[in-house]
Amino acid sequence: MCTENSATRFLCLIALKLVLFFPVWGIAQEQTLAQLDAQLRQAMDKEDHKQAVTVLDEMIKRKPSVPNLYYIRATENYKAENFRASVNDFDQLIKLQPSRSDSLWERGISCYYAGDYADGAQQFLDYQNYHDQDVENSVFRYLCLAKSEGLAKARETLIPIERDPRPGLQEVLELYRGKVTPEKLLEQMEQTNLTGEAAAGYRFYTLLYVGLYYVAEGKDDLAAKYLKMAADPKLLSAGSSRISTYMWQTAGIAHRDVLKRQKKQATEEK
Repeated sequence: MCTENSATRFLCLIALKLVLFFPVWGIAQEQTLAQLDAQLRQAMDKEDHKQAVTVLDEMIKRKPSVPNLYYIRATENYKAENFRASVNDFDQLIKLQPSRSDSLWERGISCYYAGDYADGAQQFLDYQNYHDQDVENSVFRYLCLAKSEGLAKARETLIPIERDPRPGLQEVLELYRGKVTPEKLLEQMEQTNLTGEAAAGYRFYTLLYVGLYYVAEGKDDLAAKYLKMAADPKLLSAGSSRISTYMWQTAGIAHRDVLKRQKKQATEEK
């Protein structure tokens, strides 16, 4: 997936500010929007996603036709684990800017966690029209299909990817193709000759997708183990230029999702 980091977030906010403050508003209104913009920056800097959503709610009330406001709120709703609201925001964005529909891989992940598995699978299929060499796109479509149509169908229709340049991602695809075991993939990770941030990136994506593989297989104990490792803040710090912040946050969401399911199961068994 495309990398989401502090630089990207800064550019999004700059673009947002240009849209919001162009001359259509009076001075008093601009001052109010400036205050909201400052509050949004503060909330995002603190990773306070619920507060960011609250601020964006007010921004959208004032400027309901600005597409990028819905994109930012969709991603903040996702990080706040408001998955249905996130999908709704992406859908509103598409209504305002239909040309962006294929590029919204984030919508596919929100669909997955909202339980809209067929819709998510279609989103990832559409994303191939935008970027056709992304292993993560293929894998998340697999995860959606595994939920909606079963593991056999997911593997049978796995999107082939040949040239994802990121270390470890082509190896991940072999796991989902059924050509290597998780144990073998983890062994390859430990034996890599990569160092520094490249090694951290390799480690993150391997752990994340091994964890999600076990989710699809219904092996939550193993899924929890590897997703917890992927969501370690120290790993993100070690590979900040090689790890998508959005996907690192997804690792945390996936880990919490497994823990909730385990807790529910334990309660039901009592």
